[in-house]
Amino acid sequence: MDTVRITRRILLVLLATVAVALVVSAQTTPPWSWGPILGAISEDTAAITWKTSRSVGFDFSYALAQVYDASGQWEETLTYDNYEGVAEIWLRDLLPGSVYRYQLIFYEGDAVYPTEVGSFHTMETNARGFSFAVYGATSSNPDRHKLVADKIAASEDPAFVVHTGQLTEFPSAERYANLFWAISDLARASPFLSVLGGNDGEDSIYFDSFALPKGGGINDEQWWSFDYGSVHFVALDSTIANTSNLDAFQEQTAWLRQDLLNAQDKLIVVFCHDPLYSASMDAASGAWLREHWEPIFNSYGVDVVLSSAVHCYEHIYRLGTHYIISGGGGAPLAPEPNARATGTVFARYGLLHYVRGTVADDALRMEVIPVASIVDDQLYLSATGNSIDTFVLSLPN
Repeated sequence: MDTVRITRRILLVLLATVAVALVVSAQTTPPWSWGPILGAISEDTAAITWKTSRSVGFDFSYALAQVYDASGQWEETLTYDNYEGVAEIWLRDLLPGSVYRYQLIFYEGDAVYPTEVGSFHTMETNARGFSFAVYGATSSNPDRHKLVADKIAASEDPAFVVHTGQLTEFPSAERYANLFWAISDLARASPFLSVLGGNDGEDSIYFDSFALPKGGGINDEQWWSFDYGSVHFVALDSTIANTSNLDAFQEQTAWLRQDLLNAQDKLIVVFCHDPLYSASMDAASGAWLREHWEPIFNSYGVDVVLSSAVHCYEHIYRLGTHYIISGGGGAPLAPEPNARATGTVFARYGLLHYVRGTVADDALRMEVIPVASIVDDQLYLSATGNSIDTFVLSLPN
């Protein structure tokens, strides 16, 4: 009997020890699920989002880079208690054309969890020199997505990055954790702006997670636009085209007309996930967009339209507009079709890649940067990283 009691006592002690160890382990893991992720910027504002997995206090600190780099001290610190879930902070009254450092520090009892120090650039007033990066179609393979995102982070210093849709197979917490893991280095230093594509908008997680420029539709972020120097950037939701949600599509199209009317002194770049033209889709696909949007693009002088629903690279020139499909962000790639679409300037298949835009010397230079070729599901890194397709557009005077 005594032996049984002793054995039970030992088991209880062991179980209690394991339970305490699990609690301690849970509380010594970092409390954030993802982030911080930079969002919309302007001359005097910047937005940042992140997500915590449990209720914690935190400090958000920031300073001009020249101040922080010289002294290691923050100029401003925002303090919050007991917050859990997705957080979004908008910093205001910033200096135009300036570099800032920032950091999150989470507090949980005696434990302290600092994130890496990040950086962002505010827009320069009347900027005539900056760069941006564009890519899309990243579902199914976070490792390949990370390869592309890390290549951009290592090789470029973009003022912002635009993802042209199909972020994940379906918007879930697990898939978004993979997404934010893939872009962690890129989005910590460059504002990450997204466009709706595929199933992206089928859950509120999309609108909760990203801090986007203001426009219209859901949360005023379903479609959006902003100016950066002499270039006007517009993002459209093509997923509601030719659907039962006709009211939303008509609302967006009316907004588009007015938005482009107000941007006639700018070079105009449009993002929409679904392309108007591609050799890799049947003739009927894109017909709704061509019917409703192409006349508007032509009337208001849209210069470039970037999409990613087809997983390849295609450059098609029609009636004064460059239609670019850049669907090489990591999703399974499309096979090469038997023919080319009318107006094709250049095409490449089986290639992970992104598009670099550079504004300088009164021109916008667009370049397609290869990251890796995929042959029989084997990955071969690009030997040079040199542009495979380049074109230049003059900025308005």
